[in-house]
Amino acid sequence: MHDPLKYHQEINRKLIHLSSSSIPFMLWYFGKDSFQPWIIAIAIILPILDYGRRNNKFLYRIYSKLFTGFTRPIEQGILSGASWVIIGAAITICIFNENSAIIGLLVLSIADSAAAIIGIKFGKTQLFSKSLEGSAAFFITAAIIVFTISPVAFYINFIAVLTATVVELFATPRINDNLLIPMVIAFILTLGGIG
Repeated sequence: MHDPLKYHQEINRKLIHLSSSSIPFMLWYFGKDSFQPWIIAIAIILPILDYGRRNNKFLYRIYSKLFTGFTRPIEQGILSGASWVIIGAAITICIFNENSAIIGLLVLSIADSAAAIIGIKFGKTQLFSKSLEGSAAFFITAAIIVFTISPVAFYINFIAVLTATVVELFATPRINDNLLIPMVIAFILTLGGIG
């Protein structure tokens, strides 16, 4: 049986996570050349503030009032998931072409949210530190996104989705899936010839 309090917190957390889907939409709307400097600036400022909350009482009070309900206990001593999302987005946008970055970032915001919500609510079959149900939700959601948008060959899309699912399954707070998922998807799609 799932913990209703933990599930409610995860729903709130993933609603914020889903709002990161605005990043690929802004990338698509403004284009890489216009959007890249902004995402880099945010990827520098947000982690500095995030790290600073541990050492500055003023920042800690602001963070506590605004984000305590969304922060997992493990994130009290490390960078939050939000910082990793922005860092992952910035790196993905800088390294990869616009199309593969957009797909990778959509998978991160939507499929990762689906995995957490389904896994916490319905997860009964433990699969390493996650659940089979959550991993299946990630795989299915990522497949819908990738196969709908990516023009590359079926097997390339399948490898991208499967690899991202494995990354999500084995990610830890210190090896963060918010950093790795968009990069893995974008890397495989780029190798597959997406332009």
